[in-house]
Amino acid sequence: MIQDIKIAAESVGITAVITNSKERIETQLNKITGTESLPLMLVSWDLSTTLTINEHGFLDNPVTDVVVLLMDKADDTSKDEAEATAEAMATLYQQFVQALYSQLVQYQKTEGTQTISGINYTLVPQHGMGKHSGIMGRFSMQTKIANC
Repeated sequence: MIQDIKIAAESVGITAVITNSKERIETQLNKITGTESLPLMLVSWDLSTTLTINEHGFLDNPVTDVVVLLMDKADDTSKDEAEATAEAMATLYQQFVQALYSQLVQYQKTEGTQTISGINYTLVPQHGMGKHSGIMGRFSMQTKIANC
């Protein structure tokens, strides 16, 4: 699941990093962002997965809820530049979601199910002390089922 996110992110030019739960998000963002790693997507460590058993007594694909912060650094601190950078990250997020769908579709054992659902994002024109610009995104993804 984590590897699928990283592969999809890399395919569209994003550096994906799984955060830890010990430090505030701003602290982690300021520690790991050099311009060479931007755009950067911080993926919440607190990934929540739901398992369900179908009518035949088998597990369906697990569904994991994911929260991400996709950020870049605006060229300057003006409001217009921050908003433009946030909108560019929104477009990149859409490309990432499409790439993730392509990565996950191979795991689906039931036709007609949504590989990714609940996709949304909020523009975040200026975030943290470093004034990073981007989006806060959320989605649910069906992941690979462990065959027992």
